[in-house]
Amino acid sequence: MDFPNSWATPKVSHTEADWWVGTFYGFARVADPEAVKATMVSAIGKDPVYGTILVAGEGANGTLCAPTRAMLDDTLGHLSAEIGLSTGFDPTWSRVDRPIFRKLKVQVKKEIVTFKTPEATPLEGEGGTHLTPDDWNELISDPDTIIIDTRNSFETKVGTFPGAIDPGNVSFSEFPAFVEKQMRGQEGKKVAMFCTGGIRCEKASVYMKAQGFDQVFQLKGGILRYFQETTAETNLWDGDCYVFDDRVALDKNLEPGGHISCPVCRMPVRPDQFDDPRFKAGYSCPSCADDSSYDRTRASSVERLKQILLATEKGKRHLGPQD
Repeated sequence: MDFPNSWATPKVSHTEADWWVGTFYGFARVADPEAVKATMVSAIGKDPVYGTILVAGEGANGTLCAPTRAMLDDTLGHLSAEIGLSTGFDPTWSRVDRPIFRKLKVQVKKEIVTFKTPEATPLEGEGGTHLTPDDWNELISDPDTIIIDTRNSFETKVGTFPGAIDPGNVSFSEFPAFVEKQMRGQEGKKVAMFCTGGIRCEKASVYMKAQGFDQVFQLKGGILRYFQETTAETNLWDGDCYVFDDRVALDKNLEPGGHISCPVCRMPVRPDQFDDPRFKAGYSCPSCADDSSYDRTRASSVERLKQILLATEKGKRHLGPQD
């Protein structure tokens, strides 16, 4: 059975943005994360609030979508009270024309973003100076500034700031090793770091300050807030920004950039790669086409697509991928 590249999801024009999306995090000492989880699941109930909330002893982190801003405000207000976050959350907002998640997940984790260095949190140490977009642009335009993209390598390939260092991380917990191997001897220089929504920089900046880097700065609210608060003339970003939801990547206007997520290796596929002979929708992409370790996953993906096509031919709705 042939799976044409037209399976690639086209870019959607959001002329009617009916749904709100809120990305948030907050650090606070949470005595009983399991109790917070139970309370939030009960509080949200059957309301159409979808996405992920991570709760740990150090706070909460997540992205949610709902048909109204008020519904998300209520949810986040309840969550901030439950974890004892006195200042409340400071979410980054965007609009979409449909839900970007299929269901709600509230999960208890050891950390709200995995770093595996317990002392590196704003609860335990001093982090970097938060910068607005204008101040950020000025800082990274200084040739003496070291710019660090704290995200994982597959994210940096979708887009980044010009001149930024890609630490080459597969996971965020590898960041300390990057500092040890590549940053030693540069403790006196200005360091500008950024990530998607700001949370990874909260930990990375505390870690670098503890390692003797005195001039550490971070982009307030991350890339998404930067997109929200800049114009075409002031935005220095190159490319799109990877996000961990159905949109895959966002452009500078916080609109889906037309990327898809390969169902085999989960790597993002850019629109300009759709004509690459290694890209066969549902079967392979440039990241996994030559990697035999994905053969079993590839077979499962093909079988799933067969079932979807057969269901479509019969006029039925297939459940599709499950979270």
